[in-house]
Amino acid sequence: SILGNFTLKTMLVSLGRAMAGSVFALLYIYTSELLPTLVRSVGMSVCSTCARVGSLLAPLVILVNEVSPSIIYVFIVVCIIISMGLLRNIPETLGRPLPNSLEDCYNMFEEDPHELESLKKDVD
Repeated sequence: SILGNFTLKTMLVSLGRAMAGSVFALLYIYTSELLPTLVRSVGMSVCSTCARVGSLLAPLVILVNEVSPSIIYVFIVVCIIISMGLLRNIPETLGRPLPNSLEDCYNMFEEDPHELESLKKDVD
């Protein structure tokens, strides 16, 4: 390699930061679609606060890295697996109106989350 291991590490860190930023932006938009109108601003504020708390705790990674460098990777993988499991239960919002009440949210979550094909046909 031309610049050694430093280039690979820098590329992977940059890719990770870009992916994290993209996911954060998408989740911010998607969360506003799932929350009913009555609590949308409060819900978005709570979600934003939780994200900021995560940003505040991020520097503690350096302290944990001194104990064992592999703990961080295990923690990240566990968080990703839990997130993937939770995301499977979130309903599709394509072609649906935004919920106006908590009852609309309950109805949206009770419907089949895997009806994407029928929704796409309705939109077309």
